[in-house]
Amino acid sequence: MTKRRIEKLAKEYEQYGEVSQEISMGDRKTIDVFVSHSSADNEFIKKVLLFLKHAKGGVEGYVDWQDSKMQHPTNADTAKRLKDRIRRARKLIYVVTNDSLKSVWCSWELGFADRDKGIENVAILAIKPNNGYWNKNEYLQQYPWINYENYLFRVMMPNGTSQALYEWLNK
Repeated sequence: MTKRRIEKLAKEYEQYGEVSQEISMGDRKTIDVFVSHSSADNEFIKKVLLFLKHAKGGVEGYVDWQDSKMQHPTNADTAKRLKDRIRRARKLIYVVTNDSLKSVWCSWELGFADRDKGIENVAILAIKPNNGYWNKNEYLQQYPWINYENYLFRVMMPNGTSQALYEWLNK
């Protein structure tokens, strides 16, 4: 449900322009949201970026493939730059798919953000159905997750409380 809703909203926002293929960090001190994902999911991630920018009040998502300073293929310098980008970000959203669950980089980014920002500034956007369980990835249960219900995206905290995604992003 969440994936289909994001895709539908992103389609509505395509009229405002495509997602940029390249960004420059320049003098930017902060990033709104670091989006941790598998490169196999780039087409869906473009939709997530449109959704964040247009549906959530101009929130800019950061992904490494837009960053001209990022090294491809990856190396030790990549890890240093990713740490810097995560530190600059106010929030991190980990987009969980079958491919991202296989990625050592995604797990590493999530763990680094957890330590650097605290669990309250990290959220899971689960595209892979999980039914509340994460077989072989049970550690994901400790994080807030983004859910779509009653026509509203909400961040559900592990303690049972929740808040609107827009509020969480701008907190």
